[in-house]
Amino acid sequence: MHGKHASSFHENISKIRSLIVQASLKPGDRLPSERELAETLSISRSSVREALRALSFLGIVETRHGGGTFLCEQDRHRYIEILSEFIVTKQTKATDIVEMLRLLERLAFSEVEPTRERVQALEAVLTSDRLFRQQLIFSLKNELFIRIWSEVNRFYDGTETGDLYSLDERTELFEMWRKVGMPE
Repeated sequence: MHGKHASSFHENISKIRSLIVQASLKPGDRLPSERELAETLSISRSSVREALRALSFLGIVETRHGGGTFLCEQDRHRYIEILSEFIVTKQTKATDIVEMLRLLERLAFSEVEPTRERVQALEAVLTSDRLFRQQLIFSLKNELFIRIWSEVNRFYDGTETGDLYSLDERTELFEMWRKVGMPE
């Protein structure tokens, strides 16, 4: 998104967020219809739809088919506020998301003890990038870390850039991690 379109897109998101605050909507409350939002905010329905999609992607609103759009519980999304603002309102590069995921996953490797069971479980999914990374992350006991990783990974999935690691990279990471906790 570049230029004038990006500017109006971000402005439309801000208008809807302001409306939510001004109307004192609470989690679970229904937002006005697309038509009503378009009229109230003096923007087109397609612009409203585009902004609502972005807000839905961020977990701020939830659209239910045939039921309308509802405000989500915000407390559970506070930890990604900076990330979400960066992703939606800035010219984010896929490389930034890739680097962030790689940093989080390398940190996870340093925190997950390579027990015999974990080694076997990770080895069983070595050929699948997605399953390999999920198996590693879900071995952590830190729910906040898992949730942050899940959000960043969701943004990564949206880039449609394919595997994060090649099979050779996964194998190398696995072998280094395995050797840390498993006696030869």
